[in-house]
Amino acid sequence: MASELLALKKASGLSFAQLSQKTHYAKSSWERWVNGKQFPPRHAVESLAGLCGTPSTQLLELWDRAQADREAGAGPGAEAEGASDSRGGPDDRAEPDAAGEPEADGTPPRRRRSRFLRTAAVLGPVLVVGGALAAYVTLGRGDDSSSPPPSASVKVAGPQTGCKGAACEGRDPKKMNCGADAVTVRTGSIPKDLVIELRYSRACQAAWGRISFAEIGATVVVNNSDGAAQADVVHYDRDVYSPLIAAPDDGSVWVCAALPKDKARSCTGRFIPSQED
Repeated sequence: MASELLALKKASGLSFAQLSQKTHYAKSSWERWVNGKQFPPRHAVESLAGLCGTPSTQLLELWDRAQADREAGAGPGAEAEGASDSRGGPDDRAEPDAAGEPEADGTPPRRRRSRFLRTAAVLGPVLVVGGALAAYVTLGRGDDSSSPPPSASVKVAGPQTGCKGAACEGRDPKKMNCGADAVTVRTGSIPKDLVIELRYSRACQAAWGRISFAEIGATVVVNNSDGAAQADVVHYDRDVYSPLIAAPDDGSVWVCAALPKDKARSCTGRFIPSQED
């Protein structure tokens, strides 16, 4: 992830100070993210892609994979849906991109991911056509020893979760496995560093709030249009996420955050699942 950010920054010709001026993130934050000292928020990656005129879809997919890798190695207190937070403290640094290990059939390691963004437009159609041909050959053999059709047990629904809707109120998104399909649907900030995220799980029909790059005593509160609210406070480190709150299809949810001893709150926009799912 850090390698990609560095490549984009160099391509843009922008300094850290200029990146700060063009986004709501501080110069010091950009320096940490680009140099691999800290894992960047998803919204920051998307902002940098926009500044460089680069399609963000594939870069965000890379962020999601890196986030999944971080979650897989997180401690018992870390949030399963993927963020550094104060509940167990996985290493907050981004891991520099490197070549992968050789495959089992002896093929050479993968190229560095920094080449991926430059060649995706060319390779994409080739991979699609190749996949189609492989499927045609496999399905068209017609020999008597062909494998049976795929089992009906292949997952087509969402992940298995520990709660749904109102039953999720006040519960931990990690323990309920709501992070398995979670996405950040709204973002906000308290200049210059604190990042606010509204996380939503369709499988759980629930949402929660998360703040990053905060300070001890900062609060996060997730609300819904039924009048319910769940909150948490940064007790140590710089990140925290709230308990779950129900997110009905026709209702709305949003997240607010505040700095210590500051009555003013900053909030994300409202998210209505039925209008955007």
